[in-house]
Amino acid sequence: MNQYSDLHYLVNAGGLLSRLKPVDLIELQSKQPVHNKLPSDYVEFLTSIGAGTMGDSQYSLYSGPIHPDFVYGDGQQQLENIVLFGDDFQGFNAGFKIDENWCVVEIDPLDQRVSIVAPDFKTFIREMIAQL
Repeated sequence: MNQYSDLHYLVNAGGLLSRLKPVDLIELQSKQPVHNKLPSDYVEFLTSIGAGTMGDSQYSLYSGPIHPDFVYGDGQQQLENIVLFGDDFQGFNAGFKIDENWCVVEIDPLDQRVSIVAPDFKTFIREMIAQL
């Protein structure tokens, strides 16, 4: 039993999380930021519940963290020490601030302003699911 056992009913056909596919742990570990270990609550969610599109294309969880340069281009100093893990299909990306206990941040698409939105991934994902 894991910390997301109560969400497995949402993975069933037609459920809010039914489009998510579990991520292979070895593949996920290969995407870890250099010298940093991904938070266990994030790893557990991706390997037990999955990555992909949540709801009716309301939120996307990537199969592993990506560097902000991939989305915003090079040279975004305010995005240093951040890795992204998802987006809302409207330009807002979420990720981890790896130099502050891996808190969850959201990035405004207009000015790339970074705002802390949750202390950890499990809090963030449960709030996101409740909103969908």
